[in-house]
Amino acid sequence: MGIAPIIGAPEKVTQQLTQALVAAGTERGLTLTANQTGQRYTLRGYLVATPERKGSKISYIWDVSGSGGERVTRVSGDEMITHRSGRDPWSAVDEAALRQIAAKTASQLAAGLSGGFPSPAIAAGPDTAPTPRPAATAPAPAASPPPTRTASASGSGGVLVTGVSGAPGDGEKSLPNALKKRLSAGGIKVASAPAGNVYTVKAKVSLTNGPSGRQNIRIDWQVTSPRGGNLGTVSQQNTIPKGSLNGPWGPVADAAARAAADKIIELLPKSRT
Repeated sequence: MGIAPIIGAPEKVTQQLTQALVAAGTERGLTLTANQTGQRYTLRGYLVATPERKGSKISYIWDVSGSGGERVTRVSGDEMITHRSGRDPWSAVDEAALRQIAAKTASQLAAGLSGGFPSPAIAAGPDTAPTPRPAATAPAPAASPPPTRTASASGSGGVLVTGVSGAPGDGEKSLPNALKKRLSAGGIKVASAPAGNVYTVKAKVSLTNGPSGRQNIRIDWQVTSPRGGNLGTVSQQNTIPKGSLNGPWGPVADAAARAAADKIIELLPKSRT
């Protein structure tokens, strides 16, 4: 399986992570290589770094696709890195953290594909993943659904994602859609229209040119109370190949929303019902 250039991280990080993935794959019986030529499957990665109070959170999504571009499976996760807070969330990402991300990724791939890769002709579609071979163990009892969280102890009408400005490609559509899905999955009611008891989230995307044909991207998610007060801003900064987001954002939107949603939820006063 060939590893495509990783999107969203500085070049040094992507190089080290690619090497770590090759090593982690070997340890788990997966053949991963930095050379995509002649490979039947390709592993594509999308990373987002979000500053936290005590460090950085690295969110990652990995897609395995066949030679025709169809998705075979997807794995994702987060890695917390503790360090002194700073302006650049990538500053504390060292080789140990990258080895940890690579190990988790390789383990997820090995577990999810334990039944073997499906042939490209019957590979999973864009929004599905192949069903892993069931283990020969008794089924676990069904888990109780998590309690619903609303955005206010006084009876909020939910959270309205008002839109995204400054995003190239389809970002002004795909980013808010991805965030709505993540907020809903986190137990937050997503409102469809403004109202007197609705919180709002809006985002601004900024792009600046960087060295070696790359761009620096910054996403600021502003959270506002029903009365218009600013509850806070969740900011994300990453480095991408220049022009890579001029078309469909795809998994990049999912990765950005995944990283932002938890922090946005933390800014909302919550009650449980």
